[in-house]
Amino acid sequence: MSGLTAAEMSHILVAGTSDELTPTLELAARLRSIHLIDHDGEELGLGSPNEAADGISQRLATMRGCLSQLGASSITGLPTLKDARASLEGSFVESTDSIIEDLKRLDSIRSEIDDLNGRVALLARLAPLGLEFELFEGYDSLSVHLGEVADLDGCRSALNHSIKDVLIFGSSGKGKQGILAIFCEKSSSDSVDTVLTEHAFQSIAVPDGQGSMLEQIAALKKQTKELQSQEKTLRAGLESWKGEHGAMLVGGIELLESDFEVETAPVRVAVSEHAFILEGWVLTEESETITSALSETATHVECTPFEVPHGGAHHHSDDEVEFPPIALQNIGPATPYELLTDAIGRPKYGNVDPSTFMMITYPLFFGLMLGDIAYGLAIVGLAYWVSKTFARDEMLSRASRLLYHIGFSTMIFGYLFGEFAGWEFLPHYHHGHWEASSAPGWATWLTMLYPNGGEIYWKWSGPFGATLAYPFHRVSSNLEDLIVLTMYLGILHLAFGLLIGFRDAYKGHGLSAAIFERGSWLLILSGGFFFAYAFLTRENHSDEAYVALLDLFMFSGLIVLVTGILLLIVALWKYEGMPLPIAIALGPIESVQALSNTVSYVRLFAVGVVGVKIAETGNKLLYQDVIVADGTHILLIPIAVVGWLAVHLFALVLGVFSPNVQAARLHFVEWMGKFYETGGEPFKPFGKKLVNVEAD
Repeated sequence: MSGLTAAEMSHILVAGTSDELTPTLELAARLRSIHLIDHDGEELGLGSPNEAADGISQRLATMRGCLSQLGASSITGLPTLKDARASLEGSFVESTDSIIEDLKRLDSIRSEIDDLNGRVALLARLAPLGLEFELFEGYDSLSVHLGEVADLDGCRSALNHSIKDVLIFGSSGKGKQGILAIFCEKSSSDSVDTVLTEHAFQSIAVPDGQGSMLEQIAALKKQTKELQSQEKTLRAGLESWKGEHGAMLVGGIELLESDFEVETAPVRVAVSEHAFILEGWVLTEESETITSALSETATHVECTPFEVPHGGAHHHSDDEVEFPPIALQNIGPATPYELLTDAIGRPKYGNVDPSTFMMITYPLFFGLMLGDIAYGLAIVGLAYWVSKTFARDEMLSRASRLLYHIGFSTMIFGYLFGEFAGWEFLPHYHHGHWEASSAPGWATWLTMLYPNGGEIYWKWSGPFGATLAYPFHRVSSNLEDLIVLTMYLGILHLAFGLLIGFRDAYKGHGLSAAIFERGSWLLILSGGFFFAYAFLTRENHSDEAYVALLDLFMFSGLIVLVTGILLLIVALWKYEGMPLPIAIALGPIESVQALSNTVSYVRLFAVGVVGVKIAETGNKLLYQDVIVADGTHILLIPIAVVGWLAVHLFALVLGVFSPNVQAARLHFVEWMGKFYETGGEPFKPFGKKLVNVEAD
């Protein structure tokens, strides 16, 4: 297959004696080229994990726990594979065990400190009562009540009024609240409880201790300081160990994960008492190399190139044909867009992979919507931060590259539009002379990047009313031109998607299916365009020759449109299985979808203009009217600056989020809906890719 489709796959079968299973799996893991097919255990049994798996699992759990508590954010450096492997069998293991004990001790100290702080806080509330610990217990005939009430004075008054022999100690708290210690005869305890309940009494357990509470607080604080000193020493030791051995810890975990995958892999393989059979998929272009390598460890290795059955996958159920996994093979700049492809599922085997095409159209759509030099610079800055912060994360690394693409596209369109942070900084030509922009100097200096200091305006009027200009003032003189261009861009994008769909249908189901299923929509789209254009514009022209041409467009477009609808009716009847009367009724209704799909691309204009107007409003109301206003507004300047920055931050966040959502929708719904069929399983080679260990 070409680079625009998934890689060609071959089925591999490896068989050998039981003694050959482990070395074969170890070699397969090093090759990282075989997508294993899990055995279902029906005809032959399943293997069992190797004995080493339990030990690896325990060590892996220990080291993962160690890393989770230490944190991996500041760990840098890559150990060599040789050093990382040696560390798993040397003193590093004992060192890790020691660190685990230190971490346990640290947790214990934290818990003790929290308990001590809680006791200090409680005693600090009780100390103003002036009572020692011994006074709260040891009575035969007295009952003690200690707690907090909502109204200290009210509760004290009620107790004195209701109970004859009662001794009350109180200390005030927030507002009317306070702490009460009440000593009464046991015979009066129930009456005291009744009064306390009426005053929202919350009981406090009498703490353990001896002597003065103030002395106890001092002792507890001293104990807390000692524990905090131990905590500081432990933390320093842990940070030092992390700085010295952190990279080795991360690399060791990765190696153990790789080893664990190999040691447990026999459960995915068909085994008998004396032999094994391993099945999987490999890239056809690598099949000879893999076959040669595995022949060194296994008795029999066989590779068979996969061929799509005649008529394609459409005519075969999954039970009849097992299709290979999908290995995308895009050029380097297109790989970030595999994230978008994977977001909706990989294409069926043999179908076109849209990633390479999205490399062109996705940044184009995004830049067309956001189109601002300042915001483009901000996105590039975000991309740089993501790429440096998450350099080892493959997915985020790809995401950062995608951000670079859309960021640079935003800057390019910002240059074409002449926009910086919501300002149109280029001069405009009015009434025979150039009028300078009202933008501030920190934006208008960009005019030096244009010919003649920005005093230039080139315009090209193309066929069908399409207009290009340089610079392209999308929110002023070229507003209507942008609407037309987005419509035409949508038509071209949809037509290209239908051509891809025609190719996939032809490859999978034959020419007839391609003509009826995809060709019908191509005719509807093109015929509808010519008919609509001629119908809407012919009244505005007086040139008889041009009007005659438009009449030809309208007549021929109508014929093509009707032909497309007829083909669509046949497709619904023959290929979708609808009854003919229903297909006849639905055909014309379904054809309207081409119009709605096309109009949907106007969002490329609408989203961009809305974003510009938000930033422009902030610039006018906050920057021009307040920040650069006269001195009477001097007190408002700090508030205006914060508000102005907040508006641009909002516009930037909205500018990153909304165009991405809309660009993704146009690709996933409008465009890919014309050809894309999901169903492919991602190609996942056996063997862990080592990213935290440097190859020797």
